[in-house]
Amino acid sequence: MTCYAAPMAQVRIIANFVVAFALAAVFLVSWLGPKFIAWDNTVGSVADARCICSETALLGARYIISYQMTGAAVGAALGLIVGIVFVVMRRKKLEAESAPAPK
Repeated sequence: MTCYAAPMAQVRIIANFVVAFALAAVFLVSWLGPKFIAWDNTVGSVADARCICSETALLGARYIISYQMTGAAVGAALGLIVGIVFVVMRRKKLEAESAPAPK
């Protein structure tokens, strides 16, 4: 007899990891993204400092949204991998604990 969580409980654990990692990645990108966009859009010299503000704002918004979506996808993929590893390791540990001791 095995002593580990039912398959749906394992799916729930993996889903929790996926959501947690996706949210963490979105928060991280939302924190770092504007700094990177500002650095990336800074001109090198004063002569090139002409700015079309509406295009720059649109480009910045497009970048931050695409960075957030990419971060969510990468975070979800990492969460899936970590969740599967966690469930497998937990199952092996519980099976080893519930195995009868050899005589």
